[in-house]
Amino acid sequence: MVEALSESAASIRHLIRTAGGHGVQLDEGPSAGAPIFHARVPVHHAQRQWEHAARALGPGVPLLVARKQPEDRISPLYFAAMSCPTLGEALAVTVRYWSYASDGCRAKLVYRGRTVRLQLEPEGPPSPGARLGIEYLLADLVRSGRDLSGGIWQPLELVLGHRSPVALGAWEEACGVPTRVDPAAPGLVMSEDSLELPVRDRVSPAVGRFFVDILDWLTPRPSIETTATERVVALLDEVAGARPPFDEVAQRLAMSTRSLRRQLAAEGTSYQHLIDRLRRDEAVRRVTRDAGQIKAIARTLGFSDPRGFRRAFQRWTGLTPQQFRERHRRC
Repeated sequence: MVEALSESAASIRHLIRTAGGHGVQLDEGPSAGAPIFHARVPVHHAQRQWEHAARALGPGVPLLVARKQPEDRISPLYFAAMSCPTLGEALAVTVRYWSYASDGCRAKLVYRGRTVRLQLEPEGPPSPGARLGIEYLLADLVRSGRDLSGGIWQPLELVLGHRSPVALGAWEEACGVPTRVDPAAPGLVMSEDSLELPVRDRVSPAVGRFFVDILDWLTPRPSIETTATERVVALLDEVAGARPPFDEVAQRLAMSTRSLRRQLAAEGTSYQHLIDRLRRDEAVRRVTRDAGQIKAIARTLGFSDPRGFRRAFQRWTGLTPQQFRERHRRC
């Protein structure tokens, strides 16, 4: 049985308190009595509450909520970020444990030259409530970054995933960040240098490790029922670098090639894509952990021409192998 998508109750409780201050009553649902640090709300229910609030208070409700300072920060994710020495490491912790915050969208970091994009990707076509929730998360991420930096951090851009009924100028005034629309990539664009800012009022690393342990415990685990993609990846891990033919993989999974191909396609992938992904992951591991020359790593991974490896690595990560290694060493 597939588990329902859920999110931390922190943002929905913030919405409920803000809406209540304007005479609008919202309902958290069954988690209302649970402690804030582990209470979770079904994503579809949270989205309905955002839609209800928007009907009553207008489409600018994400900014209205984001402007109101939270009454509590009892969040393992926030305290783990507070233990990091720099904003860049706090951002990495946030992305790593993003599913603690929400299953409703994925978060990933995309590097392009000297800029870093924190990109939010909805799970499926976004409903109006999903868009409102993502808008709030973007505004809250800006505020959290400023809080962690003592008020001096400044993103380059805030990118909305759709044309908001609220004027972009209102977004820029409320968040203090230039705002534009890009349906393909809602998120925040930051300079790499800005992520080197220190975290102010930092808690101790020991406290940070404690909250990371809590996050490991609280972060939702995937369903026991595995997908075809997971089974193929597990098999490829078992064969330790070998790349068996597709029909052999299907046979070992007790499936016909047609059925396996169809299931992978339904999950948005293919056998070749999974092979390429594992190759990419191995390349990243070797570049960051091995001290050998990039040429030798390229040969080990089956690239006869180092330039081909360089192009592939840049396509995967946005950086050359040498740039990626240097950034990893700095971090």
